Amino acid sequence: MQPQKSPEKKPLIPLFRRPWWILFCLVLLSTLEACASLYKPQNDRLATIDNHKGYRLANSRNGDFGEHLIFLAFSGGGTRAAALSYGVLKELRDTQVDARRQRVRLLDEVDSISSVSGGSFTAAYYGLFGDKTFTDYEKAFLRQSIQGTLIRMLFSPLYWWDSIFKSFDRTEMAIDYYDSQIFEGKTFADFNLQNTPFIEINATDLAAGNRFSFIQAAFDLICSDLDKFSVARAVTASSAVPVAFPTVVLKNYAGECDSHRSNIVKQLNARSDNDPRTRRLKERVNSYLDRKARPYIHLVDGGIVDNLGLRALADRIKTQGSGFFLQNGKPIPKDVLVITVNAQVKPERSMDISANKPSVSDTINAMSDAQMSLYNDETKLLLQNKLDELKDEVNAQGLDVKFHTAEVSFDSVEAKTMKSFLNSLPTSLELSDQDVDILIDTAAQLLRRSPGYRKFLELNGGNRLKGTAGSTTTATAH
Repeated sequence: MQPQKSPEKKPLIPLFRRPWWILFCLVLLSTLEACASLYKPQNDRLATIDNHKGYRLANSRNGDFGEHLIFLAFSGGGTRAAALSYGVLKELRDTQVDARRQRVRLLDEVDSISSVSGGSFTAAYYGLFGDKTFTDYEKAFLRQSIQGTLIRMLFSPLYWWDSIFKSFDRTEMAIDYYDSQIFEGKTFADFNLQNTPFIEINATDLAAGNRFSFIQAAFDLICSDLDKFSVARAVTASSAVPVAFPTVVLKNYAGECDSHRSNIVKQLNARSDNDPRTRRLKERVNSYLDRKARPYIHLVDGGIVDNLGLRALADRIKTQGSGFFLQNGKPIPKDVLVITVNAQVKPERSMDISANKPSVSDTINAMSDAQMSLYNDETKLLLQNKLDELKDEVNAQGLDVKFHTAEVSFDSVEAKTMKSFLNSLPTSLELSDQDVDILIDTAAQLLRRSPGYRKFLELNGGNRLKGTAGSTTTATAH
């Protein structure tokens, strides 16, 4: 008689990872945080607006964008988005093009990076540390269990004490961790505007439902000094998933400086109200000028209003037109390249293979994904329309500027097995080393295969440097 096999033991799930336990702790902590003393916002007052100083695109590289005006947009999606964006940066580093009669790295031609949520970690890190990103970032962020670390910190007695007596909530805990372990206490004054792209970190203004950018032009509206503001705090706002993380709060000092000196206010006032988008943009801007109605601004995940990070560029074209790169008497760029890094996933749904009605969680996830997909499509269409308008405006001035767009997204992956795998990756701040490797390599290959990117390289003598072929994992592998 054969001995009976003992049933296979299921792996134990640590208590701090069980959904019901996490939910219980969030409810309990929210109760404790409500008992704490009043929170004090961390943004400083600005006495005078000077449109020629501070963290502004016009001050990046002295307003000289070179022959190639290049914009990158890094989407939300946790570590998945951060790794995909990092892979694009590496590919641009390893590619050379012609620029002003010399060979340069394509990465050095990038002028601006707009980011939300997970993509903001990569954008901010590169903006602060430049090429050190390629030696330090993987260890500092991509290959760390950030999510697990934050969950474990919730059980620290020190956190509970600070939560009760010092208004130290989950968001402040994340800010403190990112500040000390990733961004090294840097503020916006530490961004090197001469040697790295202009980084535009985006969050969502929760009360108004607007995009809010961490740029001095936006801080002018609330008479606040961005130079002294923590980069970690901005990235946390950009990635603060509502409910899981309380809002990042700014104090509105509007009225303590002359906000009407702001270039944004001037440019919008000079435009007609006939276009509904222009009217909406004016309403957004004017809402910050009324401090009595809005003494505080509450910010959460930027992916809520723009998960692609593209609306920053669309709004800039709307307010400034060709003026944002036809200024200061600098040479006119010969072409414009916009690269979108879209880490959106489209998981396979099994509900249609059965007559059984889907669960509540499956229904919510499907609704959320559908809304995100539709809004992303609308955002891409909006930007393309704005680029077409910009092209017409430039051509009307007798200038021959070429426009190119490229998108890095899982939709372009050909192999079904790889596509299915990528679309199954979670939106979290924790992935395996193998997942990170695949994402980095996939980003490079998808960018190289993009028709708009290939055309740009063809017109500018682009080629990849020898010895930078990357790993053998491919986005088209079976």
